[in-house]
Amino acid sequence: MVYIDDCILAIKEESELKKAIKEIAAKFEITDEGEVDEYLGVKIEKQENGTIKMYQPYLIRQILEALGYNEKTKAKNTPAVSSKILHRDIGGKEMKTQWEYARVIGQLNFLEKSTRPDIAYAVHQCARFAIQGSCTKQAVLRIGRYLMATKDEGIIFSIRKSQNMELWCDADFCGNWRAEMAHLDKSTAK
Repeated sequence: MVYIDDCILAIKEESELKKAIKEIAAKFEITDEGEVDEYLGVKIEKQENGTIKMYQPYLIRQILEALGYNEKTKAKNTPAVSSKILHRDIGGKEMKTQWEYARVIGQLNFLEKSTRPDIAYAVHQCARFAIQGSCTKQAVLRIGRYLMATKDEGIIFSIRKSQNMELWCDADFCGNWRAEMAHLDKSTAK
């Protein structure tokens, strides 16, 4: 016996979608729930102009609550300070938080992989130094403040007549590598 819970079929033409559902239903017991508006915590909104917005307000709310943030918390317009690169906090103060660091990092990782690639760099930097000192804690709090300002943001898929694929990459490459820290920070060594 195999049990599969939740599946989304997305096909451009409605006639093709009905055909696919019919073929699957011939082999498996399924129910058609109609248009999708939420899937595994991801809200999905089809806009009037044909674009599709995917975002995770519930997960963001959980992260902000875990950090102890509320509507009075001052928001930030960027997820990280561009002038400060995180490194090992050798000899720094021990990190103490009222929240579970690893859990919040896990939630942030899921968020950035699902609908918020804009926080990927900042989250990965915090995850690299998860057992470090207070500078990492401040960086996570900064991401939270950014989420306060952008809680309704997400990924937007737009329909284009062109079939070209666009790719984006981090052009910084190894911009965070510092020769003077390489002997202390094996995570950034060659």
